[in-house]
Amino acid sequence: MELFLDTIDALRDFMGQLSPHTTWDKDNSRLWPIGGPRNIVLKEDLGLELGSPEKESVSCLLWTEQLELVENGRITLVGPDFPESRGKSLPLGKVVLAGVTGFNEDNAYDRHKDLDYLRYNLDLKGFMLRAVSQFMREWCRISTAALKDGFNTRILASALMEQFMAQPFVKSVEVLYITSSSSDVLKLKQITTPAEKIIGAMNKMATEMDCDCADCDYQEVCDEATELKAMREKLMQKKKEAHHG
Repeated sequence: MELFLDTIDALRDFMGQLSPHTTWDKDNSRLWPIGGPRNIVLKEDLGLELGSPEKESVSCLLWTEQLELVENGRITLVGPDFPESRGKSLPLGKVVLAGVTGFNEDNAYDRHKDLDYLRYNLDLKGFMLRAVSQFMREWCRISTAALKDGFNTRILASALMEQFMAQPFVKSVEVLYITSSSSDVLKLKQITTPAEKIIGAMNKMATEMDCDCADCDYQEVCDEATELKAMREKLMQKKKEAHHG
């Protein structure tokens, strides 16, 4: 099942235009200490803020069963790394590309949701992902102490990759971060907007009992994606069976 191929193609073109950028391979040789239940970064401890409400922010998860489209273990950063940005508030663009297997109209929504929630499982001392009210945003805080100890993009992305690779249906994962400028993050937001609409359509189909296509804001999206049509039909069938069961 494929929903995001056009967005992935556009993302690759965009990444090719961005310069300068830094790349690393996943590295778990340095194990960052866990934060525990009191891992809160208060304002007086704040060393760096990413994607705050005053800054541009976009976070997107894209998956594909064409595993060759994902450079497994690759981390790309466009813009300054965390330690060199101490005391600042930066925009944040983030994309996770996952190479997966076994996605179909029955399980794609649940698996996407499970993967998207993995970011909330990160427990890294001095790093806090704040609750976000807007769809496809992230607001992160990093403590001064963590920055002094060397917490950086590679450590964060590697920890996130570990979460993804622990899922049996994930075969590869790649992460892109943008901290360079609001304009770059806005361009990324425009590129990922089609994916946002597809994800919104999946959420609506899965959570609303009445799939009234005529009045749905995502009708055009579903009409253009045959996979979403198949998913919608499966969900409607399940709801009818549950109603009559």
